[in-house]
Amino acid sequence: MAMMMNSGGGRGRRGRRRQMADINVTPMVDVMLVLLVVFMITAP
Repeated sequence: MAMMMNSGGGRGRRGRRRQMADINVTPMVDVMLVLLVVFMITAP
């Protein structure tokens, strides 16, 4: 029974790490796209 609790806790932690990674990557992609548009407008 203790092993079941530990594996469940481990899964919860891994799931949270994946969620945090998803949350952190999305704004970075948005910023990169905005910078790309700004540089494309200012280049010519």
